Amino acid sequence: NMSENKFYLRWILANSVGEAIGLGTTFSLGMLFAPFLTQDHHISVTLAELLIAVLLGTLLEGVVVGFCQGRILCERLPQLRLQEWIVATALGAGVAWFLGMLPSTIISLLTIEQSPNSSPPAEPGAIVQYSLAIVLGLITGPILGFAQTLILRKYVDRAGRWLWANAIAWAVGMLLIFMGMDFVPWERRDLITVVSLVLVSTI
Repeated sequence: NMSENKFYLRWILANSVGEAIGLGTTFSLGMLFAPFLTQDHHISVTLAELLIAVLLGTLLEGVVVGFCQGRILCERLPQLRLQEWIVATALGAGVAWFLGMLPSTIISLLTIEQSPNSSPPAEPGAIVQYSLAIVLGLITGPILGFAQTLILRKYVDRAGRWLWANAIAWAVGMLLIFMGMDFVPWERRDLITVVSLVLVSTI
């Protein structure tokens, strides 16, 4: 009905705005600080990159998206407290960012151990990257939504469906984000690059 459609449209808009602000800002800050972090290939720098990414993902994407989602969801579930939804979303985002960054961090650490001055390994092809993006979304989606599901279980029946919804949504979303990143003008490192990252994050 009309009210249901209005709710879902507002929910989609809230997610788009939340990711544009949270994820877009995270990507933009990562782009700005990347040249300073990649000047030296040391273990401490690689671990610092992991820590910064997890913190930014938790505080920016997790909190902002949790707030945007929670404002809409609290209208549908008046008994839901906005604060608990934000905390659950931030926790899920932090764990997802940690697990998402872990493979590249391990590869970087192994490369440093083998030869500190060696050049980084070549990037895999587009098909491999897009396939990994889908797998990453299928894995991190439920991780992002797990703490949220624990909250939803207190207020709705069959809250476990939220995990499946996150898996599918993030599989598609990560694929589109990876594809969108190919069109970001990374060499510019200016406002146009930031705007491009924000647009990609709204997907």
